[in-house]
Amino acid sequence: MRKELSVEKSWTVSSQSKAMAAGDVSAMELANVALGLAADKTVLNAIVSLDPEIVRQQAAASDVRRKSGKLLSEIDGVCIAVKDNFWTKDYPTTACSNAAPIYPENVDSSVVEKLRSAGAVIFAKTNMHEWAYGATNGTSSIGPTRNPHNVEHITGGSSGGSAAVVAAGIVPAALGSDTGGSVRIPSGACGIYGFKPSYGRASRHGVLPLSWSLDAPGLMATTLHDLELLLPYFIGADQADRTTIHSKPYTSGKTIEHPRLVNLVGTGLERSEEVDATLNHALRQVQAFAEIHTGEIPDLGSYFAAWEAILHAEATSFHAEQLANDPSGYSSVTRSHLEAGKLLSATELLKAQQLRTEFCRAIDELLKNADALVLPTLPVTAPKLGEDWQEFGNLRVTSQDSMTWFCWLGNLAGLPCLSIPCGLSSAGLPVGMMLMGCAGEDEKLFNAARKLDLAINP
Repeated sequence: MRKELSVEKSWTVSSQSKAMAAGDVSAMELANVALGLAADKTVLNAIVSLDPEIVRQQAAASDVRRKSGKLLSEIDGVCIAVKDNFWTKDYPTTACSNAAPIYPENVDSSVVEKLRSAGAVIFAKTNMHEWAYGATNGTSSIGPTRNPHNVEHITGGSSGGSAAVVAAGIVPAALGSDTGGSVRIPSGACGIYGFKPSYGRASRHGVLPLSWSLDAPGLMATTLHDLELLLPYFIGADQADRTTIHSKPYTSGKTIEHPRLVNLVGTGLERSEEVDATLNHALRQVQAFAEIHTGEIPDLGSYFAAWEAILHAEATSFHAEQLANDPSGYSSVTRSHLEAGKLLSATELLKAQQLRTEFCRAIDELLKNADALVLPTLPVTAPKLGEDWQEFGNLRVTSQDSMTWFCWLGNLAGLPCLSIPCGLSSAGLPVGMMLMGCAGEDEKLFNAARKLDLAINP
């Protein structure tokens, strides 16, 4: 590492790219620092697979391209970590389960392939909640991931390892997947930025599914600007995922100077006093230029039950053959979820889909005159490891359900969603703000988020 490049300077996608362009640092130097940090921070248990030789080979190739003037993109040479349910040609894909998935060898998922084609250094595979079937990151074949802000606390999941390596400064960005908040939950708990695109804007090809109609790949990064730098290599049509055939490439637009927000409150949207106070403080920071109204969604309990029924039915369908032939590889927790999916009738699933349609109509009505809906990302800060219950809003809720408390809304309606840091608790744990935009209008969400983020995180 050259003296003029500080660790602080190096850990955003943007600053790494600029430093390499200026000749202040090489991709190899950045890769070696990331490898050193990964070795120093094993207590986080965030990484499943990491081969220094594979990382250095990619970094060396990037440096050769730079010297010959043949860079592939602005992010050429930047290290990016990948959740362990994305196919990667140079690392195994296990979904952090002993019920090993069957997938083609030497093949990247479409999103990984696009990033690799842009010159990104695919750094490591990250720890996750087994098969993405949980929101704590506590159930994994290699054990739980620990929160970089306090290792006695969870990261949230299921993309907890990806959030941890970004929050710890090991790499500036990572891939995750999101079925009920699995990108946004750990982003909020670890104090970083997380994005779930609209359903059908980014390819799921090569991402082991949890629930086909709810899943989306997602991005995590150190800054909002970093997310936008990565989106051109993430969003877009892919013939291998037919849901994306109408997806246009991401095009950054003009910042919305006076964003219109709906702050969601009411029954089913309870949160702890400290989280509520932190969110309201953030909203006061933007009220001089933003138009803020409050809104509610009636009958949220029925809609939550619909999301849960769809998730269970689709997950059990995907795992049916493995579950019948050899269920022993699954943890007892994951197996119980999969067995529960067998109990759902076709009538119940059709009712859930009917409720989903009603819910989407209610969301569309709230967004008709707004740029984004606003909620905390989580109703509580990151729970302690092994803590099974959370209390907030005169409720006693399992830690699992508390993690998905708000985030499932975005998946059931297929909305683009952002989690941005908005403060710290009295214990020094992060609190996140979640913004949900109109389905298919991911660019508009970022256009609204920029000025908000600048005021909240100057």
